Amino acid sequence: MRPWTASLRPWTAGLSLWTASLRLWTADVRCRIDVVARLPTRLAVTLVAAAALLAACSAMPGGGRDGTPELTAAPEATWTAPGDVDLTDPGQYAAALEDGVNAARAQVGVPELEHDDCLQPVAVERAAALVGAPKLVHAPLPPVRKSCPGGLVAENLSRTANPPQDVVQAWLDSPSHRDNLVSTEVQRGAIGCVVDGGTVEAPVLVCSHLFLD
Repeated sequence: MRPWTASLRPWTAGLSLWTASLRLWTADVRCRIDVVARLPTRLAVTLVAAAALLAACSAMPGGGRDGTPELTAAPEATWTAPGDVDLTDPGQYAAALEDGVNAARAQVGVPELEHDDCLQPVAVERAAALVGAPKLVHAPLPPVRKSCPGGLVAENLSRTANPPQDVVQAWLDSPSHRDNLVSTEVQRGAIGCVVDGGTVEAPVLVCSHLFLD
């Protein structure tokens, strides 16, 4: 096992201002936690940077991954959530976020993820466990495989009051999250979101996106 390492590097592409990364590697588990500060264009008039906390992790029997398109740069997400979606409702937010992920996958030429009803309550449970936590930390992934049989299992996390399209873009901007999001090795997925503060009109939502092969 390699020790934890920390890095801080500037971002110039898009509206990402900075990211801090911690990595942990073992034989069959890969995790990375990113803190990405973004200034959303729709909120730029406020001159306040909204922070989206992200974490990505994947686990696979035997180690090793293929099936991720080789991208020379993070794509710009062109999808936006429909205006009739109630983004204050965690269930509707999660469904919209799934649509955004599939739009991003289509954008880079990989098949859409099939929504997995088995993964849905597991994702909600994992998101709920992070309510009030100061950092986004992945719970062990092997129990996900026990609940919903599969080989490769991966997870992306987010916590923000921003709309789903900002989360999709933040995941695309982060190499480890993007690897999960556009991998052709995963074919099923589900997102669960729960309220973690904020206001009634603009709740902060913590979301878990689970992937299975």
